[in-house]
Order: sequence, then structure tokens, then C-alpha cells
Amino acid sequence: MAATLDVAPIEAAALTHPGRKRTTNQDAIGEKVWAHSGVFVVADGMGGHRTGELASKLAVKNILDVLSETEASPNLVIEAFEEANDAIYSAGQRPESRGMGTTATALALSLPYALIAHVGDSRAYLLRDGVFSQLTQDHSWVAERMRQGLLTPSEARNHRWRNVITNALGSFPEARVDLIGLKVRPGDRYLICSDGLSGVLEDQVLQEVLEDASPQEAVERLVKLANEWGGPDNISVIVVAVHEVPEQTSPPPWALPLESGEPIILALGQEESTVETRVFEPKRPKGFWNRWRDLIFLLVYVSLLLYVLFFYHK
Repeated sequence: MAATLDVAPIEAAALTHPGRKRTTNQDAIGEKVWAHSGVFVVADGMGGHRTGELASKLAVKNILDVLSETEASPNLVIEAFEEANDAIYSAGQRPESRGMGTTATALALSLPYALIAHVGDSRAYLLRDGVFSQLTQDHSWVAERMRQGLLTPSEARNHRWRNVITNALGSFPEARVDLIGLKVRPGDRYLICSDGLSGVLEDQVLQEVLEDASPQEAVERLVKLANEWGGPDNISVIVVAVHEVPEQTSPPPWALPLESGEPIILALGQEESTVETRVFEPKRPKGFWNRWRDLIFLLVYVSLLLYVLFFYHK
């Protein structure tokens, strides 16, 4: 499935592909663009063949429905994810749908501001002035261990538990959503993708493609490269280029912290698990009391017992 949107000042393209190793595609993508705003969503379903596909489609549909009603704001973006979570969680209560869930990463542009909401290990990146940065933090077992300093990036990339997700829409009655905001600049390029892309291609490759190609050319090239490198999972990519930013009027109250232009975490919904660590020290030499304590207690106990038995029989 491919779609190209070329409406100034926002240009966007989206593409999803099952990859080379999967017969079905449990990813879902969606986008809507207006004159100075747009909503872009990537979801990567999990569970059985049909349940994962349903979960990702429910996420995209509900998020787009809510964010199409009015101008995006932090509260509205969180509400969109909560609506998606409710729909997926309810559907997952059926016996045949147990375990269904999905990642979801959404970019809501309301120029000159951008809001990025995130659950799971799909990702959002920003290319700005030649600097390529990851805006979202993965909600995964290996990512948490990296943040705790227990795994290096290379160890995490090849770890056998690299696909274990710690947060997903539909897994819990209440959604836990990360929300990032920033002020948009002309020339910004945003990449939203599932781990079928980010788990295969290095950041340097992603940056080079974004720098050298239009959004439509970029999504096609990125999917092709991911498949050339094995295509082990479903691949979903959305690239958004901002060509112009309208002159700003008075910013809404929620946007005041974003005036610096740097990404700011507005809400952090991920509850990271902790890892219990133990420190083993060399055993210290035992002193007299530690060596003979048990024997002394035993002798005292036997003496008391003999004393009671002796006087009892007298």
C-alpha cells in the first residue's frame, strides 16, 4: 500500500510492506493532511495472525478519527490514544482474541507545532539542520536495560529478547502514553516507522535516505533497503517534509514550553520495570564467635535439657 501527499507546506508519503519472511502484514499506517496540519500514524500489531492485524487497524482508525475532529492539542492526542486503547482492549476480551495489542506512534502537526505520541517500539525520528535524532524511547525489554546501563546498543540489537515489548495499546485497561512536543522549523523531516525498518537499518542509512530523496522516493528506498537486508518483519514507513511554516500568532497555552524549538517531554506514561542486581563480595574470615556460635548454643541447649531431666526424675 502506498500513498503520496503533496500539499504545501507539508509533503508526505507512506508505505507498508509485509517483508520477505512474513506472509501477512500486521502493520497498519494512516495519514490525513490539511493546509497547515496533518496526522500520521504507524502501528505494529501483535498477537495471533488475525488479532495483531485487527489491533493495528483499530489503533490507526481511532487515532485518526479523534484527531480529525479539531486542532490537535496534548489533551486531544492523549484522548485519541485512550480511545484506541479502549477499542483494542475490549476486542481482546473475546477468547479468540486474547493477547492482542499493538504499538502506535503518531505525529500530529498543527504548524508551527508538532506533537508525537508513542506506545511500544515503533519510532519517530527528526532530521533537522543535518542532525538526525530519535524522538521516542522504545518501550521494550532491551531498551529499558540500555537505559539502566545493563546492555550496550550492539548487545541490544542482537539480543534474543529484542522483540519483547513492555507497553502496548490494548494490553492494559488504561493507556500509558509518552507525549513529546516541539516547535517545527522549515526544512524539518520526520520519519515514523515500525521496528521492521529501525531494527534492520542503521541510523546513518536512515539519515542519508531522508537527506537525498523526496518523501515518496524515501519511503520506497527505505522499504527496498530493509528487504535487501533480509526483511525479517513487516515494514511500515511514513516520511513527512515541512517546507514552510506559517507566521506564528499568539501560541496556545500548552505550546509555551515548546517555544525554544527543542523536543520536550510533555507526558511520560511508560512505567519502567526495575532490575534487581546483587553484589557479591569475598567472604570475610570468621571470628571465634562466628566459628563456634552454633556449637555453643547446642551445648547450652543439651545442658539445660539434661538439667531438667535430672531434677524431674528426682
